[in-house]
Amino acid sequence: MKKKYTIRDVAKTAGVSHMTVSRVLNDDSLVRESTREKVLKAIADLDYEPDARARAFATQKSQLIGLVVSDISNPFYAEISRGIEDKAFEHGYSVIFCSTDELCHRTEACVKHMLRTGVDGFIFTSVHLKEPAVEKLIADNVPVVLVNRKLKSSNYHYVVCNNFKGAYDITRYLFNLGYRKIAMISGSPNLSTGLDRLKGYRQALEDSGLPERPEYIIQGPFTRDAGYAAAKKLLALKDRPEAIFSGNDYIAMGVMDAAEEMGVSIPEDLALTGFDNTKNSARWSTKLTTVSQEIYEMGNLAVQILIDTIDRKNLDYAHKVVLNPKLIVRESCRAKPRKE
Repeated sequence: MKKKYTIRDVAKTAGVSHMTVSRVLNDDSLVRESTREKVLKAIADLDYEPDARARAFATQKSQLIGLVVSDISNPFYAEISRGIEDKAFEHGYSVIFCSTDELCHRTEACVKHMLRTGVDGFIFTSVHLKEPAVEKLIADNVPVVLVNRKLKSSNYHYVVCNNFKGAYDITRYLFNLGYRKIAMISGSPNLSTGLDRLKGYRQALEDSGLPERPEYIIQGPFTRDAGYAAAKKLLALKDRPEAIFSGNDYIAMGVMDAAEEMGVSIPEDLALTGFDNTKNSARWSTKLTTVSQEIYEMGNLAVQILIDTIDRKNLDYAHKVVLNPKLIVRESCRAKPRKE
């Protein structure tokens, strides 16, 4: 059986006190570099593994991050979670996951469970505009970073995409291809992503001189099933749209399902776009034109901000990071043929 060395064994091997070893393990900047190197060499030679419980007691940190998502099976949340987990691992943190299915009471339950577990801070990827459990954490000065979505209030850390611009750009792109009957299947107006993307779509219609047609706007969950149901309604209209802007790639998958079922060909009969640029969107039989968010990078940035907050490095101001989106052109749209 492998011998389990203690912090005192490391100290004896390095020729320092056990308190010095503790300071090195906690990355104390006051430790001399030469001393740090001796301690790190002793740790490596002995293959020493710090006791996690003892370290947590000494530092008052659990090295745990609570990550709350809407639905981990959604490719968007899987990708952003990977960005969070990878960056957390670099900093010696582990991540606890919880899915809410967009239900506020589940968010509250997740928060309570994670607080009992002793997480050092939270990352929320899928808040509503009003989310009492999250707002209370922020008010209580618990380290919190929001990524992807925002609350209606403003005094907190967040990393988001410029959803308005992404929606505006892709709607204008459809207009420039020659489409004039452009519908949108949007997310819920109770979510900042759904609200901002709808605003971008509406502004693009106005700037293009196109009327807003209420029957061309359907709001609902960011799900494949919602995309399918909405597309069935839109494609059954007597004056059906020529193009559909889907509020995310998951909705666009549902539109493709409905279009295939109804014998509507993409892009010959219907131009289709999404939002997010999830990895699968480039692998479908008809590759999706979409808006790219830096999904993985958003997760990375959120972790860095959270750890700085945990370490009390950014107490005086809120980090508000807004990343610019990028239009990704693929096969699901093409220029509308001109009438002879």
